[in-house]
Amino acid sequence: MIGRQLEHYTVVEHIGSGAMGVVYRARDDTLDRDVALKILPGGTLDPAARGRLRKEARALSRAAHPSIATVYDFATEGDLDFIVMELVPGETLTQRLAAGPLSDAEVLDLGQQLALGLAAAHAAGVIHRDVKPSNLKVTPDGRLKILDFGVALQAISDTETTRTASFAGHMAGTLPYMAPEQLRGADADVRSDVYGAGAVLYEMATGTRAFPERQEGPLFDAVLRRPVAPPRTIRPSLSPQIEACILKALEKDPDLRYQSARDLGRDLGAATASIPAIPLS
Repeated sequence: MIGRQLEHYTVVEHIGSGAMGVVYRARDDTLDRDVALKILPGGTLDPAARGRLRKEARALSRAAHPSIATVYDFATEGDLDFIVMELVPGETLTQRLAAGPLSDAEVLDLGQQLALGLAAAHAAGVIHRDVKPSNLKVTPDGRLKILDFGVALQAISDTETTRTASFAGHMAGTLPYMAPEQLRGADADVRSDVYGAGAVLYEMATGTRAFPERQEGPLFDAVLRRPVAPPRTIRPSLSPQIEACILKALEKDPDLRYQSARDLGRDLGAATASIPAIPLS
């Protein structure tokens, strides 16, 4: 694939792989800029799924928000479908969390960016379905960018217990971050994304997943039936207000959860007052 020309994009290097394709850095020869190309596996999407994918790419391209990686184009060449996106610098949240939990201030800052980015996408009619740390990138200047909106519509399994789960022929999410209703086979809605955001917030605040089980069966059971351990039992110094936001986002009953990502962002913003100010030197 390296060196291949797809329309007016020259593929330069492989930069990552996801549940539904491979991501490359490419050069836009028309506008003389670097972009990210997500190459979707040829022949795995039926015409209806391709139509939904194109529709969502168009909707997302209209959801302009600083926390959403911009979609520039959706195109087909031969048997390859590909999405052209903003090339986002920095590290994934997964990489960031390898060093341990984040400070309260970082949890609130990145959490608000995540919530408001999701709210903008929801307003455009796009549900992410797969909110998780590896789909979030933090730029060198501290901007959170949400990647891979609505791209994964059909399951491609891998060998890990964090593999993507599928119901009714479409992508439901990645198991440790999926809402209980998704595990039961219900369609995802905005509250499912809120749950995913809550799972990400939990990991940012504690350095561990809300449900750390590694085997699929116990993990399914935990997400469906077991209460999450309050974050402050893992990290006692965490702000109680942040803990309250996380626990509400992770309610198993979607009717008890935040009903919108904007509501989650509002409460995270209000919790900022609970963080002690850093004294000026």
